Amino acid sequence: MNKSRLEAFSDGVFSIAITLLVFNITIPTCDYAHLSQTLIEMLPKILSYVMTFTLIGLYWIGHHFYFDRIKSVDGNFVWMNMLLLLLICIMPFPTGLLGRFPYQVIPLILYGINLIATNVLSFFMLMYLYKHKHLVNEHFKDEFYKKQLPLFFWMNSAYLIGIGCAFIYPVVSYILYIAVMGVGVKIYVKRMNVAAELRKEEMKH
Repeated sequence: MNKSRLEAFSDGVFSIAITLLVFNITIPTCDYAHLSQTLIEMLPKILSYVMTFTLIGLYWIGHHFYFDRIKSVDGNFVWMNMLLLLLICIMPFPTGLLGRFPYQVIPLILYGINLIATNVLSFFMLMYLYKHKHLVNEHFKDEFYKKQLPLFFWMNSAYLIGIGCAFIYPVVSYILYIAVMGVGVKIYVKRMNVAAELRKEEMKH
């Protein structure tokens, strides 16, 4: 299969998954006198929407970094990518539960499990590329692989702690999920800026 075909398909799935999130936000029937209270009650749904929208965006950016370093794909990688997209498409479900039942154990656990499963599969995809160098291009450096390892470790560790805290301190679960999201945004913004500068220098030469 052509790499660009798989990448285009993946982009489409990411777009659909991130769009489906908004359907979890529905405005209950109310009169204008109670609109303020209704909007306040909707805040958990809005928070879960923003959080998952950002996380799916981060996964999409990470997916782009992978494909920027791939020159071809084989059957194993294609199906790992399909499973990754499956986990991405599932995200609106725990997001909806989190918005409807905030601070409850089951939604927080399902949300964390979904994120961990997605990260673990992303890690196996990276490891597969590392061990099958004929699939990657000159941009796939050992340094890139090694930089990802601690990132996967601390992110999944934070999610595991978040799942554990759901039983005792659900607020801490939210804080951890949001903290990981914030750090992820910071890391990827920095990497994108560095990549943009490198391309700028290449164009000069």
